[in-house]
Amino acid sequence: MTLTDEYIAEARQRAYRFQGAWTGTSGALAADTARLITERTKLMDTITELERANAALRDAIAARNSDQGEAPPTLNLPAEYAEYTLTPAEPVPEAVFEDPVPVSVTPPEQLEAMWAAIKERQQKLQERIRDPYAADPLERRVIGEPAATPVVLPQPGTTSKFGTGAVRSDTFEGVRYDLVSPIGLREVARACAEGAEKYADFNWERGMPVHDLLNHAIAHVYQFLAGDRSEPHLGHAAWNLLAAIHSHELWPDLNEGTLRGPGCRPPKT
Repeated sequence: MTLTDEYIAEARQRAYRFQGAWTGTSGALAADTARLITERTKLMDTITELERANAALRDAIAARNSDQGEAPPTLNLPAEYAEYTLTPAEPVPEAVFEDPVPVSVTPPEQLEAMWAAIKERQQKLQERIRDPYAADPLERRVIGEPAATPVVLPQPGTTSKFGTGAVRSDTFEGVRYDLVSPIGLREVARACAEGAEKYADFNWERGMPVHDLLNHAIAHVYQFLAGDRSEPHLGHAAWNLLAAIHSHELWPDLNEGTLRGPGCRPPKT
């Protein structure tokens, strides 16, 4: 196809139109196309000007070489070259070009292996979009799709009895464990590990009142707000809040009456 001036002008208009209608990568490509067309126009104008100047220069050199003592002929030089004077051309040695540096080409076997890896990765991404449970939790959050398989919840009112005699409600109505942040749970688990190393495993399950757990949680929050980063305050605060919920639900004997600690009672009315 011949790149006529009319075709170039129409292509530029199409690029501008697509740039305004498309977004993302497509819009960026349209903008780049418009810029390339504009730069090509400038380049062609420069080439035309250089060809005109070179032609005039060749005519001047030919006239100078053919001069035999007579007055030099009138030259039709562009106005911007009028201030220059012509001198006899000096002989220039013939240029010698060395062999170009060979281009490094990737072997076909390596290209095939790279393409196969890309296809496999694309196929896995497609499968994980169709079935988000096939991906690990972090990658599933990147995909941003909810689980395609509905969760079957236990019937409300049932209980689970364990060998220890403990009883807990199995009512999971309105509970979405799949929405809990794994990063937040990681920090809570780190706080558990620090407590286990400092005291003992399951030390907190021996019984801690809610008021004490809330006091520690709030203290950690305010230390974080004050700018203290000497320890993971938010993770410790989250652990204490979770333990307070646990204590309030399972240990009513530790939390009888007010949830305020000893010596901190509501004012008398």
